[in-house]
Amino acid sequence: MPRTLRNIVEEVIGFPRTRTLWTANYYPALPITPQEFDIGALLPAMLYMARRGHRRGKGHFVEAFGKQTGDKLSSPTIADATTGLLARPESALIGFDGEVGKAVLGDLLLAWCLENRNHAEGHSEQVQRAFPTHYLASWIDLPKNVGHLRYVPELLVSLLANQDTGEWLETGNRKGRFPVGAGYANNLLLTLFGRHMAIRGPHHADYHSDAFTEEAATDIGIDELLAVRLAQACGSAPYKARGKDESERIPNRHPLAQRAAEQLREDLSVFIEVYGATVPRHGFMQMLEAGIALGLTNLLLSTASLLAVWEQTGQAPEPIHQPPWPLLVDCSHGQDKGLRDLSEASMAECIRRYERLPVLMMLLRVLDDRVSKDRKLRDRLPALVPDATVWVNLLGEIYHERHPRAEALLDALDEDCQRLAEALEKENEAVEMAQHLRQSHGSPALRLAEALCELMGNAPQRIQFLKALDSALMSDQPNGLALKRRVRRSQGGIRRAVDLRTIVLTHPLLDFLVHRHLHKAAKGKPYHPLSLQGFLKLLRERYGLYVDKEPPGQPIPQEMLLRNKAWLERRLRDLGLLVGVNDAESMKQLKPRYQGEVYDD
Repeated sequence: MPRTLRNIVEEVIGFPRTRTLWTANYYPALPITPQEFDIGALLPAMLYMARRGHRRGKGHFVEAFGKQTGDKLSSPTIADATTGLLARPESALIGFDGEVGKAVLGDLLLAWCLENRNHAEGHSEQVQRAFPTHYLASWIDLPKNVGHLRYVPELLVSLLANQDTGEWLETGNRKGRFPVGAGYANNLLLTLFGRHMAIRGPHHADYHSDAFTEEAATDIGIDELLAVRLAQACGSAPYKARGKDESERIPNRHPLAQRAAEQLREDLSVFIEVYGATVPRHGFMQMLEAGIALGLTNLLLSTASLLAVWEQTGQAPEPIHQPPWPLLVDCSHGQDKGLRDLSEASMAECIRRYERLPVLMMLLRVLDDRVSKDRKLRDRLPALVPDATVWVNLLGEIYHERHPRAEALLDALDEDCQRLAEALEKENEAVEMAQHLRQSHGSPALRLAEALCELMGNAPQRIQFLKALDSALMSDQPNGLALKRRVRRSQGGIRRAVDLRTIVLTHPLLDFLVHRHLHKAAKGKPYHPLSLQGFLKLLRERYGLYVDKEPPGQPIPQEMLLRNKAWLERRLRDLGLLVGVNDAESMKQLKPRYQGEVYDD
């Protein structure tokens, strides 16, 4: 049986080391798995963790609504959920008799509570997502494996909890407005989404202890009621996460891109606190998801940017020196071809530099693997959690050969390079990479990292990281940050399909940005005025979104920038977010469409 490239690597550096390195993750730098995920599916998992204080495992949705096929239960569809609800007298869903009634109920579920795989329509497709119309949506274990959300809900819960110490989030700690495992009244997310919920019985952690108070729920909407009925059919909350190499506890990891992470925490915290109870639920969810998309995009790109600096200097820049990645926004939303082309060019350059990130993550893993096991260092290494900045800087010191142990560690890595090159040549595999591994110049850590990335498959890794970025951008979604189109371009005489991305400001994202920044990032701070010029400056400096000025290194005609700004003004006015009595820039002020609440200290 022929050996795979992974088999060769395992024989050279050992199975345990290969298992550690043969991945795309490096949680001390980026606490998520760089693969595709769905922002719209995050909140139910976040609500579960906020209530339970641990990660979600197996639930009862399939058992409650799946069809028996042989000895297995099939994944439920909208039709299955409709049939299951109507078969339960306690659901008290009256007036949905007959085929027409079932179809109407199915449409209501599809509109308010559940979503089919690949956003498909119809009642016979597999259900994949639950909408967070009510806290009890967290009882529905969709997606079936919480790992499909790539640790993004864990990151967001950790950011909101804002716990300074510890490897795991502590339960019961009532500090702040978003503690985990502290009950409905103490976590603002649970207060907003857990209407008419109470904890029944003496055991707070019992999976059956959540109780919906029917007699008090006279003001509940059909969207919330259907989520409640689906959850009640499931019987109880899902169990805690279990599985090989998987902990049920919520990791307390802070991203290396501290500035982007703090801005994401601050944006979500302020928006939820001020507008959670006043903006209609559907609009609030659209705006909140847009804010999450913006924050995660900023986090991913900031990580790629600061690791590029770390590679050159050996030091992660301080938060004040972690500027956002500059991108030109097409404020016409694709209607102006000139602006669209300029934004696509800006994003293409961003993607080109972003594609270096898999190699840098591998470089960190290679260095981490050697340093953490070094006999003279392993007993006095800096902490990796919650903040790994000191640890990553130590790896940078060794990479740049400024540390006393650098020579010995890099010599060991060079030996790995030579042995791997010899094994590849013997099998007549990846001969060019073997020659690269044998080179004497350059860091052996980087040579090994580049070799492992290529042996794993550069294209699959690049695609996974791009899928993570597209997921963060919510590309082509009504409340996303980007539009994507596929064109055919000539590359080396061969026409290939190429994806081009345009950065846009959708209506929910504009709503989020304006409303969030009309309130300062502190409890008890009321509405404060914000001019259009101040808003444009804020977009540049906080998020790297350029509208009326050219991004660094991208020359753009002034006429195009003025046109872009005019598009933004027009859209803000159409949304009712901009007022001005004349053309003077100082008189153009932003205003909210929704009044917010102010929380006192």
